[in-house]
Amino acid sequence: MDLFGNALRDRQAGHHGRLLTIRRDDDHVDAHDPGLYFSSEPFPHEAELLRQAEGPVLDVGCGAGRTLLWLQGRGIAATGIDLSPGAVAVARARGCADVRLGDAMDPASDALKDGRFRTITLLGNNLGIGGTFEGAATLLRRLAGVTAPGGCLLVTGLDIARTEVPHHLAYHRRNRDRGRPIGEIEMRFEYQGAVGEWVPWFHPEPVELQRLPMATGWVVERIGPAAGPFWAAVLRLER
Repeated sequence: MDLFGNALRDRQAGHHGRLLTIRRDDDHVDAHDPGLYFSSEPFPHEAELLRQAEGPVLDVGCGAGRTLLWLQGRGIAATGIDLSPGAVAVARARGCADVRLGDAMDPASDALKDGRFRTITLLGNNLGIGGTFEGAATLLRRLAGVTAPGGCLLVTGLDIARTEVPHHLAYHRRNRDRGRPIGEIEMRFEYQGAVGEWVPWFHPEPVELQRLPMATGWVVERIGPAAGPFWAAVLRLER
């Protein structure tokens, strides 16, 4: 079920007040307004990064197209890719010029076959698409294959270690006891009474992002704290 896409379609259709819930496998829930994905400006922890973007840009996990529209408004050629049919439909309806339905993790996908991008954006924790530390490394290798030499990867994520919340700390301890990074989780979408399938997601810590580029072709140019609980990073593809 495309619950994420359904939530975006409903918000686009003017249905306000319907919350999209993300449930972690320990029953922790985050519920937020899908209107978040329709912001006309980058979030504060993304703004500085996006000022460095050079076209053509690939926005991985483009959602409703908020980053694509911002880039297009500045004359920067940008392509979006998303696994959600609903998200792709909404982004196209909002005026995004080039949005493709596809899985960035699938080497057989033809959504990126003609790509040679100068900038890749993985904003809003979308490095988590890989699901695990090893999956994130696979995603970086995949993206390196569609990036021009010397191109850059702009990444933002949530610094999940910066918490004192007991059930978050308990989840971290459980992962450590299992020999897993603390940011590897299982999650599912819930929306309007419908429940999606459990999927893996990965929130890398900044120190893990320092290790991820090894053997993927990328070099960490800089990484550090951003606004609020987020970190931001620039990776460069070795020439």
